[in-house]
Amino acid sequence: MGYGAGLSGLTSETEQGPPPWPGTHHLLVDVVTGQLGDEGEQCSAAHVSRVILAGNLLSHSTQSRDSINKAKYLTKKTQAASVEAVKMLDEILLQLSASVPVDVMPGEFDPTNYTLPQQPLHPCMFPLATAYSTLQLVTNPYQATIDGVRFLGTAGQNVSDIFRYSSMEDHLEILEWTLRVRHISPTAPDTLGCYPFYKSDPFIFLECPHVYFCGNTPSFGSKIIQGPEDQTVLLVAVPDFSATQTACLVNLRSLACQPISFSGFGAEDDVLGGLGLGP
Repeated sequence: MGYGAGLSGLTSETEQGPPPWPGTHHLLVDVVTGQLGDEGEQCSAAHVSRVILAGNLLSHSTQSRDSINKAKYLTKKTQAASVEAVKMLDEILLQLSASVPVDVMPGEFDPTNYTLPQQPLHPCMFPLATAYSTLQLVTNPYQATIDGVRFLGTAGQNVSDIFRYSSMEDHLEILEWTLRVRHISPTAPDTLGCYPFYKSDPFIFLECPHVYFCGNTPSFGSKIIQGPEDQTVLLVAVPDFSATQTACLVNLRSLACQPISFSGFGAEDDVLGGLGLGP
């Protein structure tokens, strides 16, 4: 039996300081690598076959776009907030990659091209983690086959754009709608930037995935739907980890999905208690 763990919005480093709950990142790494929890939880962690980071590894505040309008002498000795954030991300990826294969997708606020499909983050940003062959820097959208299960997902721009310009208010409902119309990003290029493909549309579904996900949603959600030709698809809305401290665990055999929540842990907590592994 294998598991796939999905994360979204892993880091939230800001110009003012570290993320609000820096300990949750380390707790999550400890859970995935089997260094936290009782014997049963460690046994489950040993079956994690892949970790997918669903974009927005850096927060919006790390972009420091206001520095462009400042005089050069005011920014000469200042360091971009994204530099420390990338260093922190490199250390997290190093710990994860040492134990389990990790696929890293870019997101809206990450240092890569803005238009879809987004190209992989450059390996020079992760000098520590790229020493492991288990680290894979991938595109957004991303498609992979893990233990015979087809995964397809995005960092969430396609769903959030529809949410912004439509009357639909449930991200999981929007995700299901894009699957049923067989197009990952139906609002591109009208309201969502995408590369101008003139011969074929790469966002059209050529085959039905087993797991279809989107990252950076306000809350967790999952749903199994049946297709007209008896296809079974697990829909997963992966929440923003920096805001919800919640990751997702997918059972590759049964396609059951459950959240792993660390929302009970704050910076002031001194003890571990009530590790929420979901129902």
